[in-house]
Amino acid sequence: MDWARAKNIFIVLFFLLNIFLSIILIYTLDSDSISKDTIDDARQALAERGVAITCEIPHFNGSIGTLTYDDTSFNREIIVRNLTGSKQNGESILSTLDIKDESKELIFPDEYSFAFRDSNPEGLSAGLKTAEGVLSFVSNVLRGTGIPVTDYHLDIIEEKEGQKTYIFKQKYKNFWIHENYIVVELGDKGVTYIELRYRKIDSIINGKKVMPVYQVLIRHYDSIKNITITKIDLGFKEHKMDDGSRELDDIPVWRIEYKDKGERQNKFFKVYDGTEIE
Repeated sequence: MDWARAKNIFIVLFFLLNIFLSIILIYTLDSDSISKDTIDDARQALAERGVAITCEIPHFNGSIGTLTYDDTSFNREIIVRNLTGSKQNGESILSTLDIKDESKELIFPDEYSFAFRDSNPEGLSAGLKTAEGVLSFVSNVLRGTGIPVTDYHLDIIEEKEGQKTYIFKQKYKNFWIHENYIVVELGDKGVTYIELRYRKIDSIINGKKVMPVYQVLIRHYDSIKNITITKIDLGFKEHKMDDGSRELDDIPVWRIEYKDKGERQNKFFKVYDGTEIE
């Protein structure tokens, strides 16, 4: 037997095997990616429909599950004390829900949210001139409640008729939680309105394959046209059923933020099949 020849054959076979395994590895690692050419083609197709895109189109093409919550609610008694100075106990708060005086009103629509209005705020301090300062103010208001204010991030600032509105939303594992939010309105005299919704997050379960957002955009040729898309991101949102009820878990959604005739608006689409939801 010609061992020298056999040795060379084995070397060639091992070389070819390594190439084959490398190709398999590259395919496996890249299976959740989308090529630049595909994204460029999508941009061109959308441009022909009058859709301008001024942001990145996410390449995410993997799997994601639904968002589950813990049933724990925040301490209403602390909220009342911090916002109104009232010493009412938790039992009376749960029975009345509404607390009012001459200038302040505090309402608890449900066990996970509240809305506070102040027609005579103490004043517009220097610290309220930035988003960070506003969030710091909210953190002070919510001290002792256990609500993770540091997990909330600025989503948008709106200005209208001399009033500025800051909207913060929670982020969990880099996903926007659209149903956990803080709204703060500022007038000339200070903070006139605070609204908060917070449900404690448990986990993300039952992952399923996501429809790439470029496919969602192209699919909705009837509603996505003649607009400027300014932001695209992935998050979680409540889904209302046909009977008006809500699913217990939040579903993953693509959010498309766009401008239509100068007005900022959002559209939400299920990531699994691209269906638009409210």
